Amino acid sequence: MEFFFAVLFLLIYYIRPQDWVPGMAGFELVRPVVGLWLITLLIGKSRPSPLAGFARTPHDWIMMSYLGYIVFFGGGTIMGVIPLLAFYILTVHSVNSWPRMLRYLTFWNGALVTIALIGVLSTVGFDLTGAQENFYTQLGRLAIGTWLHDNPNALAHSVVVAIPGCFLLYFWKGSMAKRFVIFPAMAAIVFYCAWMTQSKGGYLVGAPLVVLTFVIGKPKWLQLTAISAALIIGVSALSFLPRMSDMNNLRADEGVQGRLLAWEMAKTAEENHHTGVGWRQFIAMIPWQEGNRFLIVPKGTHSSYVQVGADLGRYGLFLYLAGIWCALHTLLAFKSSDTTQERCRRILLVFVIANLISGWMINRQYHTEYFLLIAAAAAMHRLAKAEEQTTEASVSAEENSPNGRELPPKQVKRAWENRNTPAFQPRADRTIPVKPLWNRFGLLDLTICVGLTWLTLWTWDYVLKNI
Repeated sequence: MEFFFAVLFLLIYYIRPQDWVPGMAGFELVRPVVGLWLITLLIGKSRPSPLAGFARTPHDWIMMSYLGYIVFFGGGTIMGVIPLLAFYILTVHSVNSWPRMLRYLTFWNGALVTIALIGVLSTVGFDLTGAQENFYTQLGRLAIGTWLHDNPNALAHSVVVAIPGCFLLYFWKGSMAKRFVIFPAMAAIVFYCAWMTQSKGGYLVGAPLVVLTFVIGKPKWLQLTAISAALIIGVSALSFLPRMSDMNNLRADEGVQGRLLAWEMAKTAEENHHTGVGWRQFIAMIPWQEGNRFLIVPKGTHSSYVQVGADLGRYGLFLYLAGIWCALHTLLAFKSSDTTQERCRRILLVFVIANLISGWMINRQYHTEYFLLIAAAAAMHRLAKAEEQTTEASVSAEENSPNGRELPPKQVKRAWENRNTPAFQPRADRTIPVKPLWNRFGLLDLTICVGLTWLTLWTWDYVLKNI
């Protein structure tokens, strides 16, 4: 039952029926769903997590550190971060088997396709969310009438992820019907929606994701060849997309000018306040001229990294990036043993990388999506570790059984529970042919996260100086 609420919460977050379904305007859906979700896990007959407890993976520790930093150094409140921690913990303990993991990612991708379909339908007269009003106010660029996707850039950055998602779910090692009916239909809907948003950032995210989808799992030489060809051909092809010709002179673009001013103010705040100005506190107020009037207007940073750097300082930025790195580390290090596991790994890897790239162009640093992505990676990490531990227990029990035969599951479980006693130690000549998955935030991880933080700050400076 807890998995039902995990999926329901995911769908509510993305599709947001309370924003557009008649009679549900302003109706609070999240709190009752999360409450029932929590009750189901605590007192219901739920499937146990493969690794009991909370602080069992590096992801758990980083999430606690990040949210703790917000409270103690970022001026946040405990009540403000508890919902985010709850979303993370509940998801980790609900997506607790490989079939559930695949279904969860399928629903996630389905939610993105649904959003794209709502947008496409609004262009042909079936305007469910009042998107046509946004269509005209956004100068002909598509957006839908929900809080999360009420502007073209936000809509584009969400839906473009569904193109590689659909490919990995339905085309890669799929049936004929999935390959030549379901995948083309879904991909066409998503592509048309992304096209109508005319979002330059959305195109810049979608292009590398498509290339990444085809090179994951391929030999290194083929990956390098494909990426090189994409850089040569793809950059030229992008220029034919709507509004991409504006990329030739970014400094002359009024939208870019406003963002650069916001980035400069955020940089000043980051340099003067090493722990930031406060969680959700930085707002860039920039001078702006409209005709003969000079105004001071708020301007968004349009970058998750810049916003976190200003709000929480470089140390908060380090923890924010560390969460993403933990997810990537698991997905890159995990070696799948069947198609289901590999499909899950590839889909989630694409989702995380999409979020990583989009972070330079849109503000989603405190959105639930960030915590759900890391929670899904942490859930996959737990599944992999549980499988690894079961293998160890099975090997140990088999080696120490009287006749060398494999023991029944109950005895394997008992062997694992007593694995540290001398009677259940494996023979010295027996090795387990599975490399243990990392499970400690070590020196290498610390070095990489410091490097990512430095690279982010360097890129921030580079953009300000060269654009």
